[in-house]
Amino acid sequence: MKRTYNKTPLTFEEQVELLKSRNLAIVNPEYAKSKLAHINYYRISAYLRHFQQDDTHQFIEGTSFTQVIRLYYFDKKLRSIIFYAMEKIEVYMRTVLAYHIADNHGAFGYADRTIMHSIHNYEQILKSIQADVSRSKEVFVKHFFETYNGEYLPVWAMVEVISFNTLSRLYGNLKEEDQRKISHEIGLKPVVLARWLHSLTYVRNICAHHSRLWNKMLAVRPIVPRGDKNFKDLNNTKIFFVLSVIRYLLEKIDGDEYDFKAEIKELLAMYPEVPIFNMGFPENWEERMIWR
Repeated sequence: MKRTYNKTPLTFEEQVELLKSRNLAIVNPEYAKSKLAHINYYRISAYLRHFQQDDTHQFIEGTSFTQVIRLYYFDKKLRSIIFYAMEKIEVYMRTVLAYHIADNHGAFGYADRTIMHSIHNYEQILKSIQADVSRSKEVFVKHFFETYNGEYLPVWAMVEVISFNTLSRLYGNLKEEDQRKISHEIGLKPVVLARWLHSLTYVRNICAHHSRLWNKMLAVRPIVPRGDKNFKDLNNTKIFFVLSVIRYLLEKIDGDEYDFKAEIKELLAMYPEVPIFNMGFPENWEERMIWR
């Protein structure tokens, strides 16, 4: 049976007192109040839970407000690193997808339903593409439709204005022959790349909305590639699996330009108190080939 919501809003001072009453050590109440004034209590509560006992709101003995805030900033920096790395993967996928479709099916090949696996998905994806294009404020979009006949942008222009989610769905609905030509360049099977892109889209959206990520159970899980020792025995519901996916893809497409591993190691060194086991890190994670 549903209940009537009757919780009353609390002032920042009352929020501090509530946390203190639950055994959270707050040495500097003014500092705590200033943080709560800048970071919504409800957002911080996602990090508070890590330090609370299972069936109560009471905090584990010795837990301090500073620990909670440091965990919050660790997660914030983690999301920033992932978001930056994702840009490189995203740009690559836009480029290779546009090149392949144009080279094999022409400038408007993506609008040809015969190259798609599912007609239903094709229709939904085409609607998403058109919606993304119509929302775009890019000058080149306006110029194209003022200059040329037709309802579609050429694929090399289209990929620059659609969302990564739409891009992922577009690749995932190509017939396997086309998928394979794209995935072969980075040494993956088509189904693996499709599932990885889907999961990366999900993680990217978490980062974009500044949501908790570090110990999250992933709702959209990347597939485990068969026979690849880099991913053997890893928990694909945890963020370390996604970090390994990003590391793998960057090594294939970005080479030495961006040292993703160094960024992760530096972050972990800055916050040694963060339990990386909760993120799915195995004890020997740096010994795996892609992390060496």
